[in-house]
Amino acid sequence: MGSIPKIRAATQERREPLVQIEGAMPRLNAIPSGCAFHPRCTKCLARCLAERPDLRPVGANLTACWLYEHGAA
Repeated sequence: MGSIPKIRAATQERREPLVQIEGAMPRLNAIPSGCAFHPRCTKCLARCLAERPDLRPVGANLTACWLYEHGAA
């Protein structure tokens, strides 16, 4: 989750570099089931292993993460 930009109001927006997450990106012919980030995510839930989250709005941003299923983590 360290590579995910901070969610804040547009009035507070500040550009910050993304933090690189540990591990290697999966090969395109070997993308894992569920969320493609689950092998490298420190916040991985059991659900992440089997279900791919849909892209959804959270504030002024978009995310595809089960932690934000109800709009905020």
